[in-house]
Amino acid sequence: MTVSPEYAPRDSRTLCATRRGFLRFAGHGAALTALAQLPVIPGLALATPARDGSRFFGAGETEILTQIAERMVFTGEPTSVALRDTGCIDAIDALCSNLAPSVAGQVRMLLRAYEYGPLFLDLSFSRFTRMSAEQQDASLRSWQTSRLALRRLGFAGMRNLCLYGFYSQPESWQAIGYAGPLLARGSTS
Repeated sequence: MTVSPEYAPRDSRTLCATRRGFLRFAGHGAALTALAQLPVIPGLALATPARDGSRFFGAGETEILTQIAERMVFTGEPTSVALRDTGCIDAIDALCSNLAPSVAGQVRMLLRAYEYGPLFLDLSFSRFTRMSAEQQDASLRSWQTSRLALRRLGFAGMRNLCLYGFYSQPESWQAIGYAGPLLARGSTS
């Protein structure tokens, strides 16, 4: 079978429209869509930590995620609980450990895109974790309002993860007026 010249790769630096490239792009979009639709209601989340004590995220990925989550849940209220004083990141880690491998891989890629995105997408000369809080907010706004649908999906997915992790923690409930579950866990009556 011969390939039509208009679709054949010219060299490694040239992007060309191929069926495989389109399917790969669609796959990334589907995984980010699944991530963007994660439930953020604590009662719907069924994540449990890994029994062997292993973690989904490495130390570097955990720091990137922590800084993103801090900016996404920051309210500016002086009485608000600090994200690092909650189990937010542990909850997100447990959730990601239970995701389908295709979606879990997208989460890792998305964290790298957030970390190095300012260098390439925002023309900033700093990685996300080395920016000031104001610069991080501007970078997150650029994700949220991007013309690229894939980037906006990445923002929605990351926001859902961060909101899930933070608001699933009892320490955050007072700030939103939530008194906790009506029934205790394990209660059958």
